[in-house]
Amino acid sequence: MSELRGVTDATHDLRRSTVSGRTPQLLWCAAVAAVVLFALEVALAVLLGPRPGVVATMSLNAAAQVAAAAACFWTARRTCPGDRRWRRLIGVMAGSSALASVATATAVLGGESPRVSSGWYAVLLVFHGVALAGLLSLPTDPVDGRAGMQGRGSSRWYVITMLDCVLIVGSIVLLEWGTVLAAVVRTGAPDLREFLLSLVHSVSVLILVTAVVLIASFRRPRSPATLALLGTGLLAYGLTSNVFVYRVAQHQLDMPPLSVVTFGLAFLLVFLAALLPFPARAPPDGPAPAGPQATWAYAVLPYAVLGAAGLLVVGKLSIGTQVDRFETCGIAGLLLVALVRQMVTLVENARLLAGIRDQERELHHQAFHDPLTGLANRALFTRRLQRALTRNPDDPDDPDDAGDAGDAGDGTSLSVLFLDLDEFKHVNDTFGHAAGDELLRISAERLRAGTRTVDTVARLGGDEFAVILDGDGLRSPRRVGERLAAAIQAPCLLAGRPYTPRASLGLVTLDSPARPADPDVLLHQADLAMYAAKRERTGRLKVYRPDMSPPIATPPPG
Repeated sequence: MSELRGVTDATHDLRRSTVSGRTPQLLWCAAVAAVVLFALEVALAVLLGPRPGVVATMSLNAAAQVAAAAACFWTARRTCPGDRRWRRLIGVMAGSSALASVATATAVLGGESPRVSSGWYAVLLVFHGVALAGLLSLPTDPVDGRAGMQGRGSSRWYVITMLDCVLIVGSIVLLEWGTVLAAVVRTGAPDLREFLLSLVHSVSVLILVTAVVLIASFRRPRSPATLALLGTGLLAYGLTSNVFVYRVAQHQLDMPPLSVVTFGLAFLLVFLAALLPFPARAPPDGPAPAGPQATWAYAVLPYAVLGAAGLLVVGKLSIGTQVDRFETCGIAGLLLVALVRQMVTLVENARLLAGIRDQERELHHQAFHDPLTGLANRALFTRRLQRALTRNPDDPDDPDDAGDAGDAGDGTSLSVLFLDLDEFKHVNDTFGHAAGDELLRISAERLRAGTRTVDTVARLGGDEFAVILDGDGLRSPRRVGERLAAAIQAPCLLAGRPYTPRASLGLVTLDSPARPADPDVLLHQADLAMYAAKRERTGRLKVYRPDMSPPIATPPPG
């Protein structure tokens, strides 16, 4: 059903190309030529005798394969870099297939009997691997929730997809062997070399078809029509190759002309796929993200097919039927592939889990830190001040343990420094907001450099900073505050021009017996001391006294 939808989409793409003017004549001419060539091939296969029919059909197959290779290489030169690799690799496979078709036609012209498999078809196995690499290079996008494993740069996704292809196709072949093919082989007594070569050839093509199905089902192809044409062509190729396996099993090594017509059809579809317009990005109305059912299907599908093959073997053993060597080696090999696939999946899941944990740590840091200066924000400052006031340094649920300051100590005093940059609006208006941000970063770094690891430096908002000075080992909080005041107001460069910052600082210090339960009270007292310093305009530190009054609100103008 998905293949039919893809072919329908291909027709719509051709129509859209006509409307938008993207080489409409070339596309329509190519489609007409493909239909004419395929009709001619069918007519010659029906009208001519066996030997002339094979020569004619193989020659037309070679023409279709050359056309597919030429279209791939020609369009690869005219498309974006991310769309070139698959065209070149598929083009290489089409070109090698053309050489095999020419070699077969030449051999038949020389009087040899047409055979299903030859040395050229053994060489094609290598180029089928090249085609698989091309299919995996198709520009696609990951579905939601699987970006880690399906990203274009993730080599593990390629490995898992190839292992899934081997599991699915190997299990299907094992089922086919256990139900029908083994009996045909025993009856026909084929040539072992010819049979194995045809079987491996069929398996390699079916792996390509399976790769297309997996990509179409569990990725977001940027051109579903292109993938559908490639998949339909490879499916025709694979079904014909599978039919030849049964012919070889019955010791019928000839190639009837009508039986090889589908090879030409396969590469005519590849020819059209290469000429379809390919969007640079996924369309906004593209396939919907995969839901839970699709995600489960992606995980279960390879093992489900393997399970069916395993049940067949177990069923034979349970009724006393002998299991031959092919089935024994096949099920053992598939179990080994499944084990490797599971190990790769576990490694990928561990990597995704580590990425999720990194993201959680990053989100946690962003939630409790100021993005501009990297200091603690108001939420983290309030939390740490509360901890310092209640003297509960061993709280395991505190989310700031990995922050930029350690736990509160067991000292006998606690001090809070409140700092406000003076004339900060003037800095923004004169030097620009970028210079204002730079001044905030300079001030933050100076505060951080002048405090200890057990202290907490925070930006409360705007140009306001606060520092928790823990009393453990701190003899004179006022001296520390004066040193920070001098450091903050040291000259610096803003926007390449010298500037001397001005600041107002307020300090409140508490002894253990007099600690309030509310951190807002302590912060308000430090704020009152800061406003007292601002009124004096001396740039010196003021220590809180109970008689300090709040700042007088200035009435609005008018």
